[in-house]
Amino acid sequence: MVTVTIPGLGLVLAACGSTFSGTTLAQQVTSWSTTSGFSASVGTLQGDIRRIDAARSDPAALSTDCNLLVIDALSANQNLPTPDQTLTNLLSAAYSVAGAAGHDCLSGARDGAADLARSATERTEARRDLIKALARFDSVTTP
Repeated sequence: MVTVTIPGLGLVLAACGSTFSGTTLAQQVTSWSTTSGFSASVGTLQGDIRRIDAARSDPAALSTDCNLLVIDALSANQNLPTPDQTLTNLLSAAYSVAGAAGHDCLSGARDGAADLARSATERTEARRDLIKALARFDSVTTP
């Protein structure tokens, strides 16, 4: 029978290393971004937000675009965590508020202006949070 103490288990797990390839944080974040499709996910969310802003006069298009924002935010969130906890936190916040904006937009497209106004505020927050996350990504990956 083999017994492993808790400190021994920690050493075994530490020897396994990171789940992201690369030896430096910059390499690991770069690897994560490539395998996760990070740039495409952020671009998709930004495009969803722009389309919602442009579709306000067409209720059918607005509903579709709101639903896409929810789906795309959930999809992007599936790529977390990143190798950098700060980047993970920033992206998690951005994806969460983008999803909320999509939900409120969808409700507003059916029921009224209050939800649409809340969605507009949330979309602004999502844009700002995505910019913060992109800045963090650049600061971690740029030598």
